[in-house]
Amino acid sequence: MEIHFRQANAGNYLSAARGKKDILYLVIHFTANDGDTAQNNADYFARTSTSTSAHYFVDENEVWQSVHDADIAWHCGTRGTYFHPYCRNANSIGVELCSRMKDGKYYFRQGTVDNAVQLARTLMQKYGIAPDHVVRHYDVTHKNCPAPFVENAAAWQDFKRRLIEEVDDMTADEVKKLIAQSKTVYGTADAVPAWGRATVDKLVQKGWLKGEGGSDGLNLPEEVLRVLVINDRAGIYGE
Repeated sequence: MEIHFRQANAGNYLSAARGKKDILYLVIHFTANDGDTAQNNADYFARTSTSTSAHYFVDENEVWQSVHDADIAWHCGTRGTYFHPYCRNANSIGVELCSRMKDGKYYFRQGTVDNAVQLARTLMQKYGIAPDHVVRHYDVTHKNCPAPFVENAAAWQDFKRRLIEEVDDMTADEVKKLIAQSKTVYGTADAVPAWGRATVDKLVQKGWLKGEGGSDGLNLPEEVLRVLVINDRAGIYGE
């Protein structure tokens, strides 16, 4: 998907140089506006110092990035009580969905949700983020955010369901593209890092993942491994 970029004001984020292993969660928010756009928000945070930010803004037409993934956006911190034991600004990426209002209630246009699913799927694959590590701001601090997904639990569950189904529904061409882009390839099961080893061992034992001589000669690209781990954490491969 196409992602536009406009750098946030330096007063709105922390330069951190995070690596892939440091990014463990996606936190979904809403802008609490009526009819704003992703570009509106990127422009606002570029010109204004608010000590708040998000990495991405999504509307029905576009996605704009405001803070680099490697930097820490200030999107889910609190001076009160954390209700999530692990998710914090330092280990997460914040995604804001642009909202609208009708009869005093916030809602998302379908195109905004569709674009958010696609963006979340992209980030999950890039960083090996499991579906259960995609959370609402509400799950971290109990703030009513994103309101359309807090006040309507079924809408949130549908969003999460789409993440699992669409990650599992990669086409052969998408897999080939991941392989072509991969810079790290694990030749054997023993070479697979600890975060992916249990998944590889499971798939080899089931006979679903084979190389030349069982677990040898796998030639498994890291990006493909991350997709397998996401699916495994979602329970797709069973016990």
